[in-house]
Amino acid sequence: MLDNITKSNLFNSIENIKGIGPKTSKLFEKLCGTKIIDLLLTMPRGIKKRMFLDQVSEQFLKEEVALIITVVKHIPQFNPRMPYKILCKNKNNEIEIIFFRGYTKYLKKILPVGENKVVCGKLEKLGSKYQIIHPESISHLEELPYLHGSLSLYSLTKGLTMSLYRKSIFSALKELIEIPEWINEAIIKKNNWHTWKETIELLHNPKELNDEKINKFKDRLSFDEALSHYIKLLIMKDKMKKNICYAVNVNNEIKNKILSDINFKLTGSQLKVLNEIENDLNKKTPMLRLLQGDVGSGKTIIALISLANLINRKMQGALMVPTEILAIQHYNYFSNMLKETNVKIALLTSKIKKKERDDIYENIENGSIQIIIGTHALFQKNVNFNNLNYIVIDEQHRFGVHQKFQLSEKGSNPHVLVMTATPIPRTLALTMYGNMNISKITELPANRTKIETRTISSNKTNKIIEELKSIIEKKENVFWICPLIEESEKLDLTAATKRFEKLKKYFGNYVGIIHGKMDIEEKKKIIDKFKSKKILILVSTTIIEVGIDVPNATVIIIEEANRFGLSQLHQLRGRVGRSDKKSSCILLYKNKNINEFSKKRLNTIKLNNDGFKIAEEDLKLRGFGEISGTKQSGYQLFKILDPLKDIKIMEEALVEAKKIFEKRKNMKKEDKNIINIFLKIYNQSSSMDYIKIA
Repeated sequence: MLDNITKSNLFNSIENIKGIGPKTSKLFEKLCGTKIIDLLLTMPRGIKKRMFLDQVSEQFLKEEVALIITVVKHIPQFNPRMPYKILCKNKNNEIEIIFFRGYTKYLKKILPVGENKVVCGKLEKLGSKYQIIHPESISHLEELPYLHGSLSLYSLTKGLTMSLYRKSIFSALKELIEIPEWINEAIIKKNNWHTWKETIELLHNPKELNDEKINKFKDRLSFDEALSHYIKLLIMKDKMKKNICYAVNVNNEIKNKILSDINFKLTGSQLKVLNEIENDLNKKTPMLRLLQGDVGSGKTIIALISLANLINRKMQGALMVPTEILAIQHYNYFSNMLKETNVKIALLTSKIKKKERDDIYENIENGSIQIIIGTHALFQKNVNFNNLNYIVIDEQHRFGVHQKFQLSEKGSNPHVLVMTATPIPRTLALTMYGNMNISKITELPANRTKIETRTISSNKTNKIIEELKSIIEKKENVFWICPLIEESEKLDLTAATKRFEKLKKYFGNYVGIIHGKMDIEEKKKIIDKFKSKKILILVSTTIIEVGIDVPNATVIIIEEANRFGLSQLHQLRGRVGRSDKKSSCILLYKNKNINEFSKKRLNTIKLNNDGFKIAEEDLKLRGFGEISGTKQSGYQLFKILDPLKDIKIMEEALVEAKKIFEKRKNMKKEDKNIINIFLKIYNQSSSMDYIKIA
């Protein structure tokens, strides 16, 4: 039986379904995937009841019906305001099909005189004549079985009709075969679930309208998705444990030297996290750890101390960051903190000149450079490490899965630490990072003050400028962030330039501007001037969002703040409040562009400084796909499971996954095969290559 399942047509292309060619299969691919099983694992968006009427009757007025009609004649519009009518026959009754603003050529094509068609819609009557106004569908007679009864409704795309979708589903259902159950029988009984095959059949062909039953089908398939996901993560985690790598023995002498040189004490939370990382580095099993810390919590010093363990050993470490500005900042910080050691540090970005870059490539390959700090340039094919043992990825969500995988492949099972200041809600952490150990910095340094956040109409911009005069007199720094406009870099630059020119009229040479079009040297000069207080107001696009550390900055103004996500606003706000000076964040909005929903979002930021609470709210407002990055990447992690609503299902699935995983060694071959088929059905076997770094 199991052999029959693996050879089943379920895993064939949707194109194998009769009536679906290459063009139509591309439309299905947009909605559900490429295989027949992907089509069957698509959740309907709703259900509607429609009856088939052999003959029209007054007792069915206002009902959704499917009728077989014969087209008699088209009655053209002599006045564009009048409806276009098509006179038809249903048995012995006349019925009019009505269109407003109808296209004559198109209507004559789909309803040619003399042909029989199935018309679906609400039955109406005007005087003595039956009517269907703007029918929902007009179909060929052979499609009738898919057009009446309790009908599942599906999301569509241009070029794909509901009747064709249903017809394809019915064809796909014929490929279903009985599959041995992978869920514990006790769980199925407790939840009153059907078998997997029955669930799929009833989901797409409901015999009765019953929300409770529909929810049962959804819960069963959601549990399957979560279970397969967690089994995959456990398999990957176990495989990684079997990988052998070099232990990076902790160098307490260098660590203590760094701690004595800094002018602050690490928080208890930082020390705990550092201890967790060092314990991992001491092992011959590759570390895979996620470090979460709110904006300004002190993740960089943790990265520095952990990478410093490589000094005086024939090992290399890489720190990958998302922007050139941040790479330069980290390079300067690391170079200054480690200047009394003999470690060689290099900065590598795409903007470094060819001769210097070639020298860096050579020194990375011969091992003389031990710590490499850079952007995406680190994983280019020209970068060949001598002995890459440790990778730190900062703001990991800004890099694609393939990019992170490419970097990890440059070493032999290197230790990996990924860091983020974007607080990850518990739901998202449980789902996306179940194969990683998670560390959290939960305290901010003792000298940090709470940032006051205000929401103000952009009509009062002149009042804000007046307030800035006292800030400038105190020689404190100000960030002025210009809005994203239709995600166009050119338009972003225009907005920033206009604001720069306006502010210069008030504050002269104290105003500077920085944007993505500048080269690396220009950006560096501007940031240096800003830090040295030669520039006090820095107008910028969102390129300063991540990691820029200017302790003297006490004010950040964000124009059209309602255009940003909550977590992004929290990141931007984190550019100030990095000292004991009173700091504030001003969120500007245009009255014409803001609604009640936007006001609620801005109020969440105004009333809350806790990044984790903000992230939870952001997840609710923007949705799982937006926050996790799966929407932008085109990869949908779950089709049916909703991580926002199905937390209990996810937790139960994780418990069951651990039980299955623990029993795997003593499983019979047949039981192992069932689990493998289960993973194949839910498309987990194909994603394992990248899950290590994803």
